[in-house]
Amino acid sequence: MKLPVRDASTDEFAAALDTLLPELQSDRAILAALLGGSLSHDRVWAKSDIDLLLITVDDKLTGAPYISLNAGGVNVHALVMQRAEFRKLAEGAVHQSFMHSFLAKSRVLFTRDDTIPELCARLHHLGERDMSLALLDAALGAVPCLYKAHKFLLTRGDLDYTSLWILYAATSLAKIEVISGRKLVDREVIPQALALNPSFFKTVYTDLLNTKKTRKAVEGALAAADAYVAARAPRLFAPVLDYLREAAEIRSVSELESHFQRSFGISGVTTACEYLADQGLLVKASSPVRATKRSSASLQELAFFVLREDDDGE
Repeated sequence: MKLPVRDASTDEFAAALDTLLPELQSDRAILAALLGGSLSHDRVWAKSDIDLLLITVDDKLTGAPYISLNAGGVNVHALVMQRAEFRKLAEGAVHQSFMHSFLAKSRVLFTRDDTIPELCARLHHLGERDMSLALLDAALGAVPCLYKAHKFLLTRGDLDYTSLWILYAATSLAKIEVISGRKLVDREVIPQALALNPSFFKTVYTDLLNTKKTRKAVEGALAAADAYVAARAPRLFAPVLDYLREAAEIRSVSELESHFQRSFGISGVTTACEYLADQGLLVKASSPVRATKRSSASLQELAFFVLREDDDGE
């Protein structure tokens, strides 16, 4: 196995990029080139490549969305995007997506459009709406994993598999920690979170990897993860709670899923509602539904609502 390339090898990648840039600049259809990935903000190694975003003129004659290039023996992976699509992406609710992080941490290599660097700079500022949606998305990644961890602990007493599901949840929990700190989520988000909350992530991540898995330790890690989410539930699931408060009536899961998918590109809110009902923040109910448009019988679909503050619960 080859060892990682030393820091000095950055020169090899920089030289390859210097060779490629004039070729890109000579193409008048390319308005800008952005450098992302390890060469932009991290350390390169033997298997690194160069990641680019090429922003092109708006044209009905679209080409491939990705191209892979060879620059002096270095692999270059380039995402090709028209200017209108890039503007829509940069101005839209990307809420801590991979592309959000890529663009925010990218470096403009050249541009023929002064609005492009301005759009990239805007991505460093996370608004309240984007933050709220990003937290919801992260929480929707954590909760199902924690449910699985509980299942395998209770039904099989399998400490290894329970630990694995807690570790699966750790990435989403780390996203919650980083987003709550108003920072951009990296691909290496767990090291980011460890720096922000070392005690908690030592329990649910480092210790699970490096110490013997006793029932006490695994139960302790799971309890810590449960408490972490529960303490933040009103904030993490605020978009769901706000939507149901504004509706002021029962909403079926199909209505909930449709709304959040259509409006925000977020799916899986049924799990969030189940969790919130377990926490006493929502009430589980049902609403009539027909299996098909031809069905004559009515079934009862899972639904939820928020208990009003003036409601006596009956």
